[in-house]
Amino acid sequence: MNLLENGLQWLAKKQKQHVSSPVDYCRNKICHSVDATLGRTEFEIVDHNGFQITAYSIDFLINAADIDLVPKVGDQIICNGIVHEVLELGNSDCWCWCDPHRIRRRIHTKRL
Repeated sequence: MNLLENGLQWLAKKQKQHVSSPVDYCRNKICHSVDATLGRTEFEIVDHNGFQITAYSIDFLINAADIDLVPKVGDQIICNGIVHEVLELGNSDCWCWCDPHRIRRRIHTKRL
């Protein structure tokens, strides 16, 4: 490992310890308990009338090693009793890597 990767792993560990919350990641009524850090992503979409709309998603940053599932649209994340559904952002995927070493995933959701 290089110095940057070591630093990113250290940061992910500290965020998990100090700024994360327990959530349930659910697919097909099977839930996995994991710790997640909350985030937000702003994105722009164009509606059917051609108007540009700025919106945001509620993101969950989850260590890739904590869950074997690759996020997909329709999965649900339950945080503090509130259900969030995994969704795509416009033409983008429903998740992306938080770092080049693939330590954590940023999963985009909408509150139901």
